[in-house]
Amino acid sequence: MKFPLSLVLVSLVLSLSGLAQKPLKTLPWGSYTVRIEGSPGGGQVARILAGGRTAVEIEGWLLSASFVEVTGKAPRELLVTDFSGGAHCCLTLYLFSQEGELRNLLYEELGDGVFELRDLDGDGRSEPVLTRIYSYFGDLPFALSPGVVRVYAYDGMVFYEATRRFPRLSLREMERYRKGFLEGKKRGDLEAMKGNALGYWANALVIGRGAAAKDWLMRNAPFEVRKWLLVNEEALLRSVSAFDLSTNRKLPPEKP
Repeated sequence: MKFPLSLVLVSLVLSLSGLAQKPLKTLPWGSYTVRIEGSPGGGQVARILAGGRTAVEIEGWLLSASFVEVTGKAPRELLVTDFSGGAHCCLTLYLFSQEGELRNLLYEELGDGVFELRDLDGDGRSEPVLTRIYSYFGDLPFALSPGVVRVYAYDGMVFYEATRRFPRLSLREMERYRKGFLEGKKRGDLEAMKGNALGYWANALVIGRGAAAKDWLMRNAPFEVRKWLLVNEEALLRSVSAFDLSTNRKLPPEKP
C-alpha cells in the first residue's frame, strides 16, 4: 500500500477560466470548493478549486466525495472515491488534507477490495480498514476467494499498518473462515475448504498468528487441501510480507 505525501497520480491543473460542465455535486471544504461534473468523453471529473482555479483534477468513471475525520484537525479530510463499474472491480481512493497545505495523504487502487473508515480506539479519529480480496488465488473461483483485513493508522505525517494494534477484526475473520472450513469439511467440499483455509491462515498471518494457524490446518485439513496450501505457501507469505522473501530458505539469495 502506498501513502505518498505529495499529490500522486493526480493531475495538477491551473484553470483560469470557468468550468464548462454543469457540476453534479458541489461541496464547500474550508478554503476550497469540491466539484464533481460530467466529462465530455464520458465518466466524471472531480476538481478541488481554490479561488475559482483548479488545484487538483481527478478523472474517473463514477466519483463520489465525502468528508471524514482522520487527523483530528479542522477541516475534516476529503475522501474521493472512484468506482470503475463492472463485475469484481475496481475501487480507487484519494484522501486529501488541508493540514499545513493541500496534501494527498492516501492513494490506493483497491481493485476488488472493500474500504471503510472506523474509529477503532474511540479517539474520535477514524482508521482506514481495507479488505483485500485474494481473487482467484491458487485457481480458486472468485466466489470462494477470501478477504484479508488490514488496518492503518495516521501518525501525524503518514499512514502506517496497525493491524496488530487492532486484532479484533482479524480474529473475527479467522473465526468466520474456520467455521466455513469445518462446514466445508463436513460436506466434503474441497474448494470451500481451500478458500476458507486460505482466509483463516492469511488473517492469522497479519496479526502474527500464522504459525499457530498453519499448525491447526495441517492437523485438520485433508491431504488434498494441505498439499494445495503448501504449494501456495510462498505466494501467501509474499502477499503479507513487508519485505521480499528470499527464494532460498537456507542461504542468502545470490547477487544479480
